[in-house]
Amino acid sequence: MICACLFASGILPVQLSYAKSAISDFPIVAEDAAVFYLVPHQLTASLNKSSVSLDSVTLKAAPLLKKNGQLYFPFKWLETAHLAKVKWDAKTGSSWAEFNSENRANFSFFRLMPNRSKIYLETNGSLEALDGTIPTTFTKKGQLYVPVSLLPRMGVNYSWSKGVLHLKWSDKVVKAIHPTYTTEDNTITFSALAQKEFGHVYLLQNMGDGGFTSMIGGGISSITGTEKTIGGPIIVGDREFRRIEYTVDLRPGENPFKIYHNYMGSADIVVHREVSDPSSIPILYNHPSNEQDISFTKPTQGYLRIQAGESIAIAGTVTDKQIQSNIVSFQVSMFQNGDYHLIGKKIAAPLDKNKEFSSSVVIQNPGTYLVNIYSPDVFIGGSSPYGSLKWAEIAVEVLPMGKKK
Repeated sequence: MICACLFASGILPVQLSYAKSAISDFPIVAEDAAVFYLVPHQLTASLNKSSVSLDSVTLKAAPLLKKNGQLYFPFKWLETAHLAKVKWDAKTGSSWAEFNSENRANFSFFRLMPNRSKIYLETNGSLEALDGTIPTTFTKKGQLYVPVSLLPRMGVNYSWSKGVLHLKWSDKVVKAIHPTYTTEDNTITFSALAQKEFGHVYLLQNMGDGGFTSMIGGGISSITGTEKTIGGPIIVGDREFRRIEYTVDLRPGENPFKIYHNYMGSADIVVHREVSDPSSIPILYNHPSNEQDISFTKPTQGYLRIQAGESIAIAGTVTDKQIQSNIVSFQVSMFQNGDYHLIGKKIAAPLDKNKEFSSSVVIQNPGTYLVNIYSPDVFIGGSSPYGSLKWAEIAVEVLPMGKKK
């Protein structure tokens, strides 16, 4: 990250050497799709001095101050350190830090006000003070000063020794090394290299109708996957890494995945599976048990290659005995910007007295799509116990009109 967000004093941006991470120094192998690593930083400042040292580079900055026995730093230091953008709301008179993606912090949700000893939460344009107090903030020469004791809430450790304040933190960098793959196989194996501090880094699969969920132990159970740690710790200097390997099933066409960490971001991976014979692909059921809930007479395959504007007939029978409505429905999702997004409205297909249904879907524009088949209302639990669930999907490659299939 090369950032030029220095505090408002007319200072020109400084290009810092730490901004470029030496990926080549890491023990990356051909199978690694992504790497998760930390880039350590340090800022030092002396009391009442109008400069700071950021990773050994000296920068002009508003000074560190002491008031009523408490140390205070200018809130704009967060921009000087490339940790966050500092925002100000004229309506409420409050300020807050919008942290960079590499430095996510819960503090983004809190606000501060000058000459107050409270942290505030903003809701619909009004501020609510949180329980507890902090050393009172103040302003000087247009700068909001906040107590150093708040830094740990921002993911920054600090120490104070012999008149010098030391701040330490790390950028949490997630980099996709191999963001796209193409294969004719129905499975793929790739890995992630993760620095020890990241802990568990796991794989999310795309549900095909909006959103991702855990590949292992969740999601579409008909798309199976495995996860395992390969070998032991990998030591590089003072860093420790581990390698996690994922083997996953693939849909025909586009398969979006995320190698994910709960708090530190994700690497987006898209695998394109080429299929020479669409008729060899069965309809994909969300869970194996769904094959006992619904059967199809049209289509008889789970991957279609059609021309734009061509009608897709969908017909079959619902065999689930516990349904609470007499309608199945279809909705199309389109692959775009690395994800499947629902488009258009659901198409309702009523069940006749034999619980048979018949309808069609028309897709006008070329691209990669999924036709999602949703159940009638079935028991799902909760306060509203009945609802519709995705039971199956059909992958569709829509070609320009006139192009051979």
